[in-house]
Amino acid sequence: MFRDKIQNKYEELSPRFRILADFILENTLDVGFLTATELARRVGVDPATVVRFSQELGYSGYRELSREIKQYINQQLALHYQKGAAETEGLTGQIGTMLDELSDRILDMKADAGQIAQIVQTIHAAQRVLITSTAEGYHIATLWSTYLNLLGLETYPLRADYAQAAILLRDAEPGDLLIAISLGLGPDTEIGHLLGAAKEHGLHTLSITPSPTLLPARQADTNLAVPSKTPSGYPSFDTLMVVLALLWQALIAVDAENAKDNVQATLEALNDLLAQKDQVPSYDVAALLRLWGQG
Repeated sequence: MFRDKIQNKYEELSPRFRILADFILENTLDVGFLTATELARRVGVDPATVVRFSQELGYSGYRELSREIKQYINQQLALHYQKGAAETEGLTGQIGTMLDELSDRILDMKADAGQIAQIVQTIHAAQRVLITSTAEGYHIATLWSTYLNLLGLETYPLRADYAQAAILLRDAEPGDLLIAISLGLGPDTEIGHLLGAAKEHGLHTLSITPSPTLLPARQADTNLAVPSKTPSGYPSFDTLMVVLALLWQALIAVDAENAKDNVQATLEALNDLLAQKDQVPSYDVAALLRLWGQG
């Protein structure tokens, strides 16, 4: 598949070839209807560069690459029209279209079920799971860490800054797994640097990114590309949350009995805490409220 070939060769591509690669990945539907000359004009290179780029990926020329892109588009369109277009007008119709478009983006991940299965096995086998992201994605990392802890996995979220990274690298062990979540709102170079350093320290690394050409995707041992581009033009986090939920469900399936035991133990601990809450005298609660100026 041309997407995999672009990702695998991205580090070796020249700056002009990278511009072509990014354009093809982000505008695949448009590219399927462009000749080499038209694509060159859109990107700002000469047609010979488009041909050489195709050959760099292993194709005989742009015609062969274009044929594979068209096949990919036909598969996606066939899946789309199986659902049928929304016929309702107004906001309800628009939401129906959005639901179809969301399903289309999720379909890209369904095609990578084998890769997702390997990722799940890697997470399950890890001694510890460390989940990192930049400031805007840290709360997502924290939420997912909580869900993994619920299944009994030793999981810790951490911000992708150099101070936290230094502590991580100091205490990390070869059996640990570092998972990086990128929202694609910035270049996320801090995440990329952290992944590179973690690999040098012997950690397994995984990145979840909206594009396989971002630095975190290129630095990690394994990258799971989660499509985020929407018809509005604004990147979305919806498919990211879907794939995190999918990984969580798959981890339950890997060891269902252990997951059930851990969830049950968590519920019992929660019931103990609620019982303690009911035993707190009302005057203690009132005293606390007065301390905070609320009583």
